[in-house]
Amino acid sequence: MLYYKYFFVILAFTVLAVMLVGCGKDSQNPLESQDSNLQVRTNEIFSSDGASMALIPAGEFQMGDSFNEGDSDERPVHTVYLDAFYMDVYEVTNAQYKKFMDATGHKTTPEYWNYPVLNGPDHPVVGVSWYDAKAYAEWAGKRLPTEAEWEKAARGGLVGKRYSWGDTLTYDDVYVYSGLGKPQLTFPVGSFAPNGYGLYDMAGNAYEWCTDWYDSDYYLRSPESNPTGPETGIWTVLRGGEWQYSSSDQHRLRVAMRFGLAPILTDITLGFRCAMDATK
Repeated sequence: MLYYKYFFVILAFTVLAVMLVGCGKDSQNPLESQDSNLQVRTNEIFSSDGASMALIPAGEFQMGDSFNEGDSDERPVHTVYLDAFYMDVYEVTNAQYKKFMDATGHKTTPEYWNYPVLNGPDHPVVGVSWYDAKAYAEWAGKRLPTEAEWEKAARGGLVGKRYSWGDTLTYDDVYVYSGLGKPQLTFPVGSFAPNGYGLYDMAGNAYEWCTDWYDSDYYLRSPESNPTGPETGIWTVLRGGEWQYSSSDQHRLRVAMRFGLAPILTDITLGFRCAMDATK
C-alpha cells in the first residue's frame, strides 16, 4: 500500500510539472502571438501587403570585404551586431506595388511601368525612387532595411564569401545579362535558388534601396551595434547588383558591394524589398 501511495504522489507531481512547462511554452515567444496584420509561422510571417518575410536571427556578422577583393568603401571589415529582424523573401513586385498605388493614390507611377519586358505582375518593380520605396514600406507597416541588415540578410549565414551562395558565380545562381540574343531584362522574383536564410534575388535582377545615407568612409566609425548610417547625406545606399551586369561584372554582384545614388533618382534597374523589426 505504501508503494501505491508514493506512486500516485509522484504521478500527480509529474502531471503538474508538464502543465507548467506547457504554459511556459505558450508565453515564452511573443512573436508567436497573432496580430491583425500578421499571419505567423515558424521563422516566417506574411505581412499586410501579402509579402512573405523571413526571420533573420540576432547576432554578429563580419561586414565588408577584404583589401584584395573589396572596394575602398567596403573596408575595414568589421564586426556588427544586429537585433533580430524580418526581411522580405522576395523583392517587391509590380503586382504588390499596384495595390499600393490603388490603395493610396500615390501620384508617382514607376518609370518604365508600361514596358512589357519589365511589368509582369511577378517581376520586381523598378523605376522607383528611394522616396517611392520608403512610402510603400510605410504603407505596408514596414520600413526599408538598413545597409547592415541588408548585408547580413544577403550573406545567408555564410562567413567571408563573395556572394550569397559562395565564392563562384554561375548563371545557375543569379540572373544577369548573358550577352547572347535579346536580353530578358528582369526575371520573375524567386527564379533562382534562395540563400541560407531563404531569401531570393539578393544579387542580380534589381538593385535594392536601403534606408541609410551613403558615406564612403562610414565603416571607419560605424557603431558596433545596429548601425543606421550617417545622420544626413546627399546619396542613399543601394545594394545587390542588377540584371544589366554580365559575367564580366562579377565584382559588382558581391554581397559587400555598396554605392549611393540621389534618392530622387529612378532607373530601369532600381527596386527594393522591405524589412521589419522582429519585436513589432
